[in-house]
Amino acid sequence: MPKYFYIARDTSGKKREGVIEADSNSAVILNLRRENLIPIEIHFIGEKGFSSIVSQKKSVRGKVSLGELALFSRQFATMLDAGVPIIDILDDLSEQVSNKYFSDVLSKIKIDIQEGSNFSNALSKYPKVFSPLYVSLIRAGEESGNLTGVMEELATYLEDQIALLRKVRQALSYPAVIVVFFVGVVSFVFLFLIPRFQSIFASFGAHLPPLTMIILRISQFFLKFLPVIIGVLVFLGVLFMLFKRTPTGRTLIDTVKLKFPFFGKLMTKIALSRFARSLSTLLAGGVSITMALEIVSSTAGNVIIERIVKKVRKGVIEGRVLGDEMKKYKIFPPILVRMVRVGEETGRLEDMLNRVARFFREEVDATLNILTSVMEPILIIGLGVVVGIVVLAIYLPIFKLAATMR
Repeated sequence: MPKYFYIARDTSGKKREGVIEADSNSAVILNLRRENLIPIEIHFIGEKGFSSIVSQKKSVRGKVSLGELALFSRQFATMLDAGVPIIDILDDLSEQVSNKYFSDVLSKIKIDIQEGSNFSNALSKYPKVFSPLYVSLIRAGEESGNLTGVMEELATYLEDQIALLRKVRQALSYPAVIVVFFVGVVSFVFLFLIPRFQSIFASFGAHLPPLTMIILRISQFFLKFLPVIIGVLVFLGVLFMLFKRTPTGRTLIDTVKLKFPFFGKLMTKIALSRFARSLSTLLAGGVSITMALEIVSSTAGNVIIERIVKKVRKGVIEGRVLGDEMKKYKIFPPILVRMVRVGEETGRLEDMLNRVARFFREEVDATLNILTSVMEPILIIGLGVVVGIVVLAIYLPIFKLAATMR
């Protein structure tokens, strides 16, 4: 018989807790009331006994990465397709995952289902792990009886997002390393190397060239005001993060992102690829177009695009065609609008959206390759110019002293 852990108070108000065997949650309440106990908390613990509920009571904090969620979705789909019950799947996967927080979440979801909740409602209690898109697709899969297909679609969708993020990070990693190296070299030169040469030049009492004087004064400025500079940078960073959290700040920053030279186009293509892929996934999972647009509006990662998608959704609710509504806004390129119209006319909207998502993915890849190939030589040349100027500024007085001694 299933076991339940309970916390209750007796007639004197004293707190009591323990484990009781019963057929259901309501049966536990009935048994406790027969013993003149007032139930406060009741937790299902199955056949594992008291130790399992002790681990549940200890709240574990953390987060779940996109990769862990994708792996969970793929394994869940595979086991569900093999005929394994959802309770057993959650039980197995909660023990397999290395993330303690994720394991704790899956265990609690299993308990919710055992107590009568459906899968989608149990997932919705953890919005930091399962996004509205994820929960909506699960709900659509439950209603249509195609939960296995939906889980496979979700796994593919998450894997696609991971691949996109990985390509962006890989493309920007080398320029980031160059920038860090550039800052490190410049800091070493101005904070350690030049001050040593300054004392050498001062001992000779020679008249220094203008270039050397400029470099020395820059070095002196950094040495004198370095704590102030660091403090100002930290203050501006904190101020920026606080401003970014405000509605006005987020709107302004997202607007600049889309209009920034070269990078703006890259951000737009990434957002549109995510928009098309998310909308395709939701429609393929059986979610209605209006609900899908509402969910997708928050997946673009940009408040400007989010507002535009909400306006498009409003037009669709009022009875207008999706393609015609999208055409009103310049953020949607002609190819996206054209593919949406074709999809609506042929009844293959999710397929057309999936194709255009792949197109934007390829565009993002091409843009990242161009960005990397352009940034690398610029950064290397910039580093060479700075080092060359410093070396010239140091050696000019040496050459002058050598000529004077002759």
